[in-house]
Amino acid sequence: MKFHTGFAGVLAGTLITLAPAAMAQDLTLTLGHAVFESHPLHDAAVRFAREVDERSDGSIKIDIFPARQMGDVKELMEGVQLGTVDMTVNSSSALATLTPAVDAFQLPYVMRGYAEFAKMAVSPEAEAIMDALGDHGMIGLGLYEGGQRHFLSTGDTVTSMEGFKGLKTRVAPTKLFLAVWNAVGVNPTPMAYGEIYSGLETGAIDAVEINLTSIESEGLYEAAHNVTLTGHYFWPGIMLINKDLFEGLTEEQQTILRESARASVEPQVMAVADYDEELKDTLAAKGVTITEASDDFKAQLEEAWAPVVKSYADSDPLIAAFVEKAQSLQD
Repeated sequence: MKFHTGFAGVLAGTLITLAPAAMAQDLTLTLGHAVFESHPLHDAAVRFAREVDERSDGSIKIDIFPARQMGDVKELMEGVQLGTVDMTVNSSSALATLTPAVDAFQLPYVMRGYAEFAKMAVSPEAEAIMDALGDHGMIGLGLYEGGQRHFLSTGDTVTSMEGFKGLKTRVAPTKLFLAVWNAVGVNPTPMAYGEIYSGLETGAIDAVEINLTSIESEGLYEAAHNVTLTGHYFWPGIMLINKDLFEGLTEEQQTILRESARASVEPQVMAVADYDEELKDTLAAKGVTITEASDDFKAQLEEAWAPVVKSYADSDPLIAAFVEKAQSLQD
């Protein structure tokens, strides 16, 4: 099993912390997720479990089942809705079909950096969006981060809007992402996540918008060698629990779960920020050219994406409130 340096220490310490509490539990909840243990969202689950253990004095135990042991993203989300799975931490983009307001978390350049994301993740505006998941049998306890997105290409490093023109670029096939990438002139190419490496290698795609964590863990640096640090949006995950299960808990247990999620958000988000800095050096050592997008380039991207942001904000008051709050932090 592969662990990266930053999260491995956390996980090792957490296992030691949680083991004594496993002797006698008043409540045990299962938490399944779809990512490997080297992924930031597994770190989110571990940090949450540690907080729950400490705040409950060992009376609540969270059993974590990573790497699709309990199903893939879709199966886990449906399992939480139906009550066959207690909890999951799942990509927010997978939830947008149920609650469109969730798209607020991935609008381009609405949040600029990890510190700003950490503030917005625990804001009333973010909580209001997660509360809307209650209409679909789930409670959103916390908003975590899987890694800010950048641009990886097989050809020349993209340093201008002109460089995007016509590039066959893998994007997740959602309405939002197609709108975002059409706006800058690439040729959005839907493709399964597991096919990205071969797509880059064979030329089926020229580029992919992705986080540094995935470039390293999936070995994509072997097939594409130029990264532009655009930081265009984040890849959040939401901690979910079945609504009926949660409402059947005692008030004290509910409070512990909510407070544990809130307390673990900022440390988890900033750990991803630190890991990103490590990865820049790691990838450079593997022959990847890392280029920071210029302020002028970012300003052009923001201008191109402004109509998309406005369209989504106009479509939902929850999105509008989130965008307004996030943009106020940039003033």
